Amino acid sequence: MKVLVAGLVPRNSGKTTLAASLTAQLIREGFTVAPSKPVGATDLWGSPDAVAYTRRLHVLATEDGYVLYKASGERLPVEIVNPVGALLVPTPRSKYPSRTAYEASLSQPYSRAALLRITSCVGGSSSVHLVNSAALSRVTRPVEQEVQDIVSYLTPPPVQVNEQVVEGIFMGSANEAADSCIALEERSSDVVVIESNSDVAAPTPASAAPDLVVLVSPGEAYIVDGRRYRSAMEILVMDGKPWVSKASELFELTGYTGRVELPLLEDPREGYGPEVTDPIVEAVKGAAASGSKA
Repeated sequence: MKVLVAGLVPRNSGKTTLAASLTAQLIREGFTVAPSKPVGATDLWGSPDAVAYTRRLHVLATEDGYVLYKASGERLPVEIVNPVGALLVPTPRSKYPSRTAYEASLSQPYSRAALLRITSCVGGSSSVHLVNSAALSRVTRPVEQEVQDIVSYLTPPPVQVNEQVVEGIFMGSANEAADSCIALEERSSDVVVIESNSDVAAPTPASAAPDLVVLVSPGEAYIVDGRRYRSAMEILVMDGKPWVSKASELFELTGYTGRVELPLLEDPREGYGPEVTDPIVEAVKGAAASGSKA
């Protein structure tokens, strides 16, 4: 079965902490669990730990992907947990002709994605790394040197692409690869915990068919019936692209079956305990039992 964790706010909702905590608790309950961050991006300026993970593993590793990978006990490689990953680089204001152009770049991740990795899980797993030369042309010299150092650790070595290719990846062209890894996880697991992006309804076509949904906002999470969520997507999602719709829009149609309060954590890496995750675990068990009877 698939559990989708999505946000109700554009950023910093707490999805990763909850998805990792749920993954760890389900494993303790005896489930075989595979977390998934189908499409992820880490900002180099705000998450330098991701660079250390990348050097250690020799594949581009995003912050969220690595957190989920660790929560699962490293059962599956990080590149399967996060099949499409990107490293965003900081671009200074001086590289843009106007304030408007600079602010637009901040809302367009493909323009700052200097490195990408796409992993396909068809007939095993294989990865390709890409370098966005346009993004590198807009960074400062120290940042460029840092990226080039990261490149030296990557296996296989990256190939250069233009910004149009990167934009296409972010707009959904890599969905087939991401969904092939979700399918692999489903075959090898009782539960796949899928983390969406920001407040995106679902990041890929395969992730748009959840059995249970958890919608997260600062301080609380809502448990939503997967069938109602899927029905809402059929009404609101255009052109079969759930990643262009917001989870908050679907939430207005679905309602919820349970609500969990989320305490403030001094260190999010410690995760939530059973007092938070148990109601969601019980909902997972209920959805699994319902699915087995169908």
